[in-house]
Amino acid sequence: MAKFLIYLFESGLCLSLFYLGYIVFFRKETYFTFNRFYLLGSMILALTVPLISFPFDLTNQGYLHETANGVRQFRNYYEHLIQLTDPGALADPMAKTTGGQTTNSSQIISKESIISISGILISIYILGVLFFSFRLFYLIGGIRKMLRRAKIQKDNGMNLVLINDEVPSFSFLKWIFVNPQILKPEEFEQVLTHEKVHVQHKHSVDLLLAHIMTIFQWFNPLTWRIQKSIKTCHEYIADRQVVLQGHGLFDYQSLLLSQLISIRSVELVNNFNLLSIKKRIAMMNKHKSGRWAQLKAIAVVPILLAAFFFFTDMTSRSETLNLQDNIVTDTNELVGSWVSNETGINQIQFVEIKPEKLLAVTTVGNNSLNITDYKLETKKKKLILKDGDDILKLDYIINNNKLTIDWGLKGKVDYLRKIETDSYTLMDEGFQKLNLPYATQLNPYKKEMILCTIFLSGDILTIDGNKCSFSELESILTKLRSSADQSKVDKMSVLLNIDKDASMKYVDQIKTALRNSNNLKLGYLAKMEGKEGSDYMALFNLLPPLDAKWLEKEDIAKEGISLFEIGKKHNDFSKRLKEFTKSNTKYVMLYEYDNKTSYEDYIKTIDLVYKTINDNRKEAAFFDGKHYENLDYEEQKEYRKKYPITLTMKNLDEN
Repeated sequence: MAKFLIYLFESGLCLSLFYLGYIVFFRKETYFTFNRFYLLGSMILALTVPLISFPFDLTNQGYLHETANGVRQFRNYYEHLIQLTDPGALADPMAKTTGGQTTNSSQIISKESIISISGILISIYILGVLFFSFRLFYLIGGIRKMLRRAKIQKDNGMNLVLINDEVPSFSFLKWIFVNPQILKPEEFEQVLTHEKVHVQHKHSVDLLLAHIMTIFQWFNPLTWRIQKSIKTCHEYIADRQVVLQGHGLFDYQSLLLSQLISIRSVELVNNFNLLSIKKRIAMMNKHKSGRWAQLKAIAVVPILLAAFFFFTDMTSRSETLNLQDNIVTDTNELVGSWVSNETGINQIQFVEIKPEKLLAVTTVGNNSLNITDYKLETKKKKLILKDGDDILKLDYIINNNKLTIDWGLKGKVDYLRKIETDSYTLMDEGFQKLNLPYATQLNPYKKEMILCTIFLSGDILTIDGNKCSFSELESILTKLRSSADQSKVDKMSVLLNIDKDASMKYVDQIKTALRNSNNLKLGYLAKMEGKEGSDYMALFNLLPPLDAKWLEKEDIAKEGISLFEIGKKHNDFSKRLKEFTKSNTKYVMLYEYDNKTSYEDYIKTIDLVYKTINDNRKEAAFFDGKHYENLDYEEQKEYRKKYPITLTMKNLDEN
């Protein structure tokens, strides 16, 4: 919807430019035929120019290039303002918003407003189109009704319609409507000559086209002004021809005056007394424009060029990418990891390119990342990205280790190639090829509250894309913690991006390093259960501190704590756990596993525990007449105290 509003806005601007040219250069001149075609052409071009795509590259850095950039910035500005009326259009084109990881402005708007502003505007526009379409058919129907009840005579190839209605004489297509009872013989001849000019010059075709154009631009007052100006030109042409054919100027002008005060005019057609007689008489007495005045018609050339420059695609994308000498079309040159130093909302900070794929990682608001996987095709200077039915065509330039992509409304972004081995490419493996486990109890996370991301596939370990060994992990985590904002570090989490087939031996080595470096908050990255291709979110967990004491099972009973044991393999213990937690006010859950337990089973078990306890909380709130998920933090605390998640885990193969 926003794209259509942008088109309507641009067609209106284009029409304004053409009409301004008419007012400045042509309106007061007497070359009426030129004015007629200029005005009609301006209406047609205003509707078509914004739809034209005209490939044109501005490769220089001079005035024309700067002007083109200015035009593009202006267009981006109003396009963005118009898109604010359409919540769907604000959604990041790189993002798949499913599962709740991100909360961008478009999602907020769509939740708060049932009908978008753009939807209301489009509805009003369609109603206007329907109304004025009906009005046009109504006017044509009125003329047909007059034809059916009137007498028609042939006169030199013309169809003379003799009417009794008290309307001024007029012509429409091949018919001339005239009431001979209100005209003297000499006046009848003058009127007939006048209307014959309209028929011979096919002025009714102009008016029909103008009315059709006006239907699509009914909201634009300039459209109505231009339609009126076209009629003015028609009358000037007909008046001049009457005088040139030998009718007395004074007698003809007297006829105009008498007709003016007699009867009303009719829409859609060329009426004999349609216009201000003062203007028509003044124009008949005016000398024909000379050669010098006619040269002003050349002014239409820069007007047309300006319209094309502003409103066609000739100033789109490609002129901002000006490193033409370094253009490549070989996809292999693009393959790799590309990172931008730019930050901010909806910034596409990371791009990973494969021979037939492109991964785009976007920051959205304060909530981590959105990841979109595109099918990729390349043509000369263009990346063609396909995501289902959506297709993006983006201009790019590559120069050594610098890649510049023009993302349209987002502007152009410079990316530097990551040369380090296993950096970011491994992040790509983590996001794209890595088989993450599924879970249901996932939560979004704020980017600024993430200390780092640890990636594990097989025995390959990286931190924020930098490869490291397990023996180095603790010291690196300690350094990261010491260099972080100390006012926030205790609340910051470490994300674990781990393949579902990873060995729990390696997972526990990571957890041990986290405990030893005092990083106790961690989030297991997973995909939302039941939502293929969903955003990546995390299942958060808290590790016990180093001074925590381990109690044997018999000691737990002595403390008056009930124990619920979960086996090494994931199974459906949910029903038993639900009854257990309802019947015990003080309890702990023990999950025992070994190195052979898959990471996928490990995550499923934790997720099922969280889901069971959360279901208990929701039920308790429901019986209190409340909706748990709608409660604020303090209100939820009552139910969290009643059903705490006291989950302890132990690897039987490790100390």
